Amino acid sequence: MSIGSQNVYANPFLPSSTPTSTAGSCPATHKMYYIGASPPAYSPINSQALSWTTGNPSNTFTFVETSGNKTFLINFPLLLDLNNNYGGTPPFYGSINGATTSALNLVHDSPATKINHILDISINRSVSKVGYKIQDLDSTGSSGQVPYIEQVDVSAKKGQLTSNPNFHTINTAKDIVKAREGLNCGTGGCTIDAAWSYNIADVFLNLKHSNTLTQRNSPHAIGYSDFYFCLAPPKIIIKKQLDGNRVNDTNINRDQFSISINNATTLLKTFETTGSGQVVTNDNSGVVELATSTTYTIIERVTNNQNNGDIIAYNAAYTCNNATNGSTTVMPTTAMTYNASAKTRSFTISNATHGDEITCTITNSPSASVPSNYTFAGIVFNDNGGITASTSTKQDISAAFTGNGNYYNGVFDSNESGIYDPNLRISLTDCNGNNIVSTSPNPQTVSSAAASLGRYSFSVSPNTLVGRSKVCLVETEPNPWDYSEDTTINTQEVALVANVYNYKTEKNSSGDVTRNLDFGEVKADNTALVLKKLQYVHTCNDTLNYSSITNTSQPTTGFSINPANDVKPGNCIAYKLEAYNRGHVDLNEVKINDSLQRTPVESVFNLPRPLGNPSSVFRSTNTSAPIGVNGVIISDAFDLLKTSVSSTEPTKAILYFNTKYGSKNTNP
Repeated sequence: MSIGSQNVYANPFLPSSTPTSTAGSCPATHKMYYIGASPPAYSPINSQALSWTTGNPSNTFTFVETSGNKTFLINFPLLLDLNNNYGGTPPFYGSINGATTSALNLVHDSPATKINHILDISINRSVSKVGYKIQDLDSTGSSGQVPYIEQVDVSAKKGQLTSNPNFHTINTAKDIVKAREGLNCGTGGCTIDAAWSYNIADVFLNLKHSNTLTQRNSPHAIGYSDFYFCLAPPKIIIKKQLDGNRVNDTNINRDQFSISINNATTLLKTFETTGSGQVVTNDNSGVVELATSTTYTIIERVTNNQNNGDIIAYNAAYTCNNATNGSTTVMPTTAMTYNASAKTRSFTISNATHGDEITCTITNSPSASVPSNYTFAGIVFNDNGGITASTSTKQDISAAFTGNGNYYNGVFDSNESGIYDPNLRISLTDCNGNNIVSTSPNPQTVSSAAASLGRYSFSVSPNTLVGRSKVCLVETEPNPWDYSEDTTINTQEVALVANVYNYKTEKNSSGDVTRNLDFGEVKADNTALVLKKLQYVHTCNDTLNYSSITNTSQPTTGFSINPANDVKPGNCIAYKLEAYNRGHVDLNEVKINDSLQRTPVESVFNLPRPLGNPSSVFRSTNTSAPIGVNGVIISDAFDLLKTSVSSTEPTKAILYFNTKYGSKNTNP
C-alpha cells in the first residue's frame, strides 16, 4: 500500500518517493524493530514481546543497542466506556475468545456513538515506516438491532489502512475504515494493518477508534498487535561552502570543487560545483545511502580549465552532524588529510548505523598567507529550525518546538534557509555609526540567489583597518517586515585578531558559537514566547491561595483556558497568566500585562495581591494593580531561560491576580 508521512519540518533526508514494502514489513535493507508475539521472518530485526500492565494507559518499550537505545511509546490519551468483564480493566494484553489473539485489547460498552479511545505511538528516531495490526474491527446484529459499528481513523497524521471488503468499507484516501453494519468476524477474520511512512523522531502518530452506530448497549472488543518500526540504512549529505573568492576566477580559468564519496572499492557519488567568486552552486551531493559498519572516505579536489588546481591553495575545514539524537555514531573531527601527489584533501567517516542522518559541510577559503583583503561574511536566516510558521502552532509548547534544538537558537542550521528582502540592509561599521570603506557595497542588500539566499560579504583593504581592534555588522530591517522576531542582536561586534583575515560565524569543539556574523529572524507565529491565560470564577475569597488552585476544564472548578460565561456581578475572577520560553535562546527583560474589562461591566483588582512565580515576576514594590481600581496590571521585567538541552519542557513563569466582576454597568 502507498503510505504518507507527517514531518514537522522539510527534512532534507525525506525520500522523494516512499520505499516499497508489504503490509507489516519494512522496505528492503531497512532494520525492523518488532514488538509482539510472532516476529516475522525478516532480517535485520530486533524483537521483543508485547507486555502490558492491565489498565495502564501507556508503556514504553526500549531496544537496548550499542548504537543507542531506541524507544517505542504506546499511549492511550483517551479511554471511554470501558468494560472490565473480558480480561480485566482495558487496555490489557492477551487473547479474547472469538475476537483477538496475543493483542493489546480494548473492550468498550456501546451507550452512544462517540470516539471511545485514541491510540498514539511515537519513536525516538526518524523512521522510514511504522505500523501495527488491528484485530476484530467489526459490527454485529441481534434481534433486529445493531449495538455497534466500529471505525478507525488515522487521517490526522497521514496514516494508511488496509481493509477486508467482506467486513469493511474504506474511504478513497485509505485512512478511515468502517465495519459493515451487522457483520461480525471471528478470530483473525478481519485483521487489517495501519502504517505510516517517513516521520521524524518523537512525532505522535494517532489513531481514533469510534462507535458510529448504537441501537442498544452491548460490549465490543478490538485488539492491537505486531507493532513495528523501521530504520533506514545510514544516509549522508555532503555540502560545500566557500568563504572568500576563488583563487582562480576568470572565464578562462575558474576553480571549481569536485567532491566524492568512496568506500574501499567503490565510488558512490561525485559532484562538482559551479559558480564564480564566492558563490557556490550545485553545492551538495544529495542524499547518499551508506552501508553499516563501513568506512567511507570523502575526497575534495580543485578542478579548472587549465588542470592546475591544487586544494593546497585553499584552507579547509569541515563539520559533520548527525540529525539522529541519541545515536552513538562518532562524528569525525580530525583535520582533513592532504595528498600531495593527488593534490586532494580527505576525511573519513566510519561505523554509521541504521537511522543515522549525517550532514557534512566542507568550507574552503583562500590560503594565501596575507590575502589582498579582509572578508566579513554571514547570512540573514529564518531561525525556525525548519518549522513553518502557522497560527495553529503559535502556542504549541510540545517537543515539536522544545525538542527541536535548531529552533530559535540564534544559530544558522542545516535545515534552515536564508531570507531575502529588497529593503533589508547589512552595514559594516566602526561600531560608532560610521560605515567602513570597502570594495563591496556598504551598506549592501543580501543575496537573492537560491544557492546563496540571505548571504552577504564585505571585502575590505587591510590598510582601511589599520589600528582598529573591532568592527560591527549592523542589520537594518525593512518596514513592514515579515520576520518581526530577532533571535540574535541586530549589531554583531567582531574583534579583529592578528593574522586572521576571513571572518565568519565559528563554533568551538563543543559546538558553542565563538564568533557570530549571522542574523537570526522568525515570523511572529514562530516566536519563542508563548502566553496562555487561564481564569477561575469564585465567590470572592480575599485570602485565596493562588498556587493551590489546580488547572481544570471548567473555570468554576479551577483555572481553565475556557471562557467564563454568565459570571454574576459581585463574584471574582482570578487569572493565571503563563509565560513559556519554548525556544533555545534566553529571553531577557520580559514583561507581561493585561487590561481589566471596563465595558459593559467594569471589573476592578481585588485581594489577594498579585503573585509572581518566581517572585521576580511581580515584586512587592510593583504598584500597577491597585486594589479596588480598574486598570492594567504590568509585571516586573523578568528572564525566561532557554529550554534545556536535556529536556523538552519549556521554562515557565506565572503571574496571578484577582478581580471583582462589578455590578456597575458602564453603558450610557
